[in-house]
Amino acid sequence: MMQHSLFPDPEALKSKIISRRKDFDALFEGFTKLRAVSYVVSPDLLLEFLDKRGFESLEVVVGENLADAYRQDLAQKGAEATERLAELLQKGTLRLLVPDRTLHTKLYLLDRPGQSRVIATSANLTLTAREASRQVNYAWYADLPAGHAWLSKVEADYKAHAERCAVFLGDLVELFEKDRQTPRKELVEAWLKGACVEEVDVETRRLIQDISSRSIALDGGSAEPVFSVKLPETTAARRHAERFLAPLNALTSGGEARLNGKGFLRYVQESHGVPVMRVDAAKGELRLGLDGEVRVVSEPLPEDKAVDAALAHLESYFETVDHGQAPDHRFAKVSMFEALLYLFSAPFANEYMRVKRSRYGAIDSRGPRFLYIYGPSQNGKSTFLRLALKLIAGKSFEPLNGGDFAKRKILGAASLGTCFPLVFDDLVLAQRYGLFEEVLKSYWEVWWKEDMVSPQIILSSNAYTLRDWAKSRVKRLDFDVHFAPGGQGKEALAAIFKTENPVFRWFSGLYLESLQQPGPLAEDELEPARRVFETLYARAGRALPDYFPAAPIETLYDPGRRAWRDLLDRLRKAKVEWDSDRASVHFSEDLQHYEIKEYESLLPAGVKHRRRGKALVIETPKEFRAWLEGGERESRSWLSRLLRR
Repeated sequence: MMQHSLFPDPEALKSKIISRRKDFDALFEGFTKLRAVSYVVSPDLLLEFLDKRGFESLEVVVGENLADAYRQDLAQKGAEATERLAELLQKGTLRLLVPDRTLHTKLYLLDRPGQSRVIATSANLTLTAREASRQVNYAWYADLPAGHAWLSKVEADYKAHAERCAVFLGDLVELFEKDRQTPRKELVEAWLKGACVEEVDVETRRLIQDISSRSIALDGGSAEPVFSVKLPETTAARRHAERFLAPLNALTSGGEARLNGKGFLRYVQESHGVPVMRVDAAKGELRLGLDGEVRVVSEPLPEDKAVDAALAHLESYFETVDHGQAPDHRFAKVSMFEALLYLFSAPFANEYMRVKRSRYGAIDSRGPRFLYIYGPSQNGKSTFLRLALKLIAGKSFEPLNGGDFAKRKILGAASLGTCFPLVFDDLVLAQRYGLFEEVLKSYWEVWWKEDMVSPQIILSSNAYTLRDWAKSRVKRLDFDVHFAPGGQGKEALAAIFKTENPVFRWFSGLYLESLQQPGPLAEDELEPARRVFETLYARAGRALPDYFPAAPIETLYDPGRRAWRDLLDRLRKAKVEWDSDRASVHFSEDLQHYEIKEYESLLPAGVKHRRRGKALVIETPKEFRAWLEGGERESRSWLSRLLRR
């Protein structure tokens, strides 16, 4: 379309350099309605248009589908801003549309009686672009009367952008309509945690879980294991499903899709970094889809000599701790054995959650605790995780990188229908603490669905302290050992990794049997694993090593308690004053506030306390004393004398 046929008047098309806030504001001044396409959008700016600029309605197509990011942004602002946006959406004053593909367009259509303004610009509809303090943008715009040929063309272009978009916050508005009894603030807070998953996502997840179940159940002898699945009925959900199935070369026709099960297993492993693993309770099997092949990784116990050799191999790994530097080699071995029990139990975490939810319902929505392995560099965390995954998978398998710890990655893996653990190695906690908190609070308590399979999450990090909320959701294990680079333990480790060990297959067979046995659910989620290993040792006629954790490690060793004992007795950087109703801990003047905060974070959840400058007021002195006096096998005479001072 030639420009001269649209604008016989050269001054009809204008330009503006946006280098100051008033340049941006002037473009929107005097108009009452806005339709826009913007790559990113600031929710605060939208509210300002409606509350302070007098706009009657806004419809915005967000160029990048950042629904999760916007939800996190709103969560930081609090429930009030989200509730306000949802109310405007419910009234029809505001519409936010998120696309199924990225749109880089920045297009604005402004209306007022008798006139429209069309703006094409490099500026997003954001506070950053508006303030113009860190960026300069450019705009062309024209003011056009109703019925103008170019206006009609641009309106058609806008509609093309708005096609195939979903309404952001639409699920929250539906929740408002369906649940009129619950206060809106509570509904908003639940939505911000991710409780209200879009129905489209739920339908797609159920389809993927069905494909996963069908693929892992295939007979290994099938040359071309092709099967059909029914696609979701709703248009949006079917579109989501078709996008997921596209890389699998699935053939869709008549509301069904035909696909290759082996191809699905390979795709999951290559694209998500975890294989498909599922429990078949009816057959009493644990099945694993690896490299496109299905294998059963649960077996009955063999003869005692084979079990003895497998356990000896495991012990040879734990004994590599003796090649490292550690204040307590036994403690390091206990920690590693406890971690192995946890990794071996991880594929059954979803089954544990099902049993727990069926017995306790909403009374206790917590799931099994997440494993958090702490330790500085060169302490064997990564080596341990690689060995544990090799034992589970039956071949070398790398953990996920800590940098992959992201909500999309986690929810994507949880949609796949696999119980193979998500193991994130070397998480830099300081960079992802907000996400870390959201995931650990919501994964089992909010996002988990009873009719789906979700994998357990395991983390390693060198971040020492965790906040109070994490103490009841995390099982923290300290690998308190240092291996010097090039140390003599390297050759021993190389030999250990070369040796095949089927111990996990026997473990899973016994664990599946334990799931069928009635009885109370143990608070210690590793209780079944402890008993399974005791059975393995009994079958082998082999004595349990003295570092076997027959009880939860926190009842045997507590790193926090050890640190406090060191603070009070050896370092003598604090003293305790005891009263009948409270205790006061006074820290040395040379301790920095961040150091005091670390000691405060090590106190167990049952020790109620308040910070007062460089002192802690302990409001539950009996629990504090019992905690200090409890613990591992050692003489406590020194501690008793200390606490009586």
